[in-house]
Amino acid sequence: MSDRIAEVIESNTRVFLAEVYREASPPVFGRWVQVRLQDGPVLYGLVSHVEQASYDPHRRAVAFGKTSEELRQEMPHVMELLRTTFRAQVIAYRDARDRIRQTLPPHPAGIHDFVYPCTQEDVRSLGQPYDYLRTLVRSPDPSVPVDDLIVAVMAGVYEAHGGRHGGTDELVSAGRALSRLLNDDHERLQSILRRVL
Repeated sequence: MSDRIAEVIESNTRVFLAEVYREASPPVFGRWVQVRLQDGPVLYGLVSHVEQASYDPHRRAVAFGKTSEELRQEMPHVMELLRTTFRAQVIAYRDARDRIRQTLPPHPAGIHDFVYPCTQEDVRSLGQPYDYLRTLVRSPDPSVPVDDLIVAVMAGVYEAHGGRHGGTDELVSAGRALSRLLNDDHERLQSILRRVL
């Protein structure tokens, strides 16, 4: 399918690492992506880390003093040596009976499975009861500030439900679920919600 943006290169039931195709734009931090497994289920993950680096871990990129466009025109081989990858935390899946389960899937994504961006409709279907927030709060990606990821996720919820034209009610529902998970730490919750809007 033409809307695929990446391919899984490492995977377990909790996270997957994907390499972005050269012609595709990498997903934004905190956005939902999906992997459609061959036997029917769909895995949903939140992008928790995006990185651009050299293909060869022993050769670091060097500064040339040129813009990306100048490099593409004058030294295209340099751009061929770079790749963009992202890590997504898997926190929900759609089972073979088409039910959304906000928990870890029984099987990881397969190596070389394709990754697609989630639509606004997909994000809306991953709404209440917001059980995936429990996974984010209690078992976060250890290399990512969890509150920043939650801010990005809540902003996505707000946008998917219409932003100023309807997203506020859903944001309040998600905020209530988050408040319970934060043990009524109102200062932390306020900090998260202030950064969403």
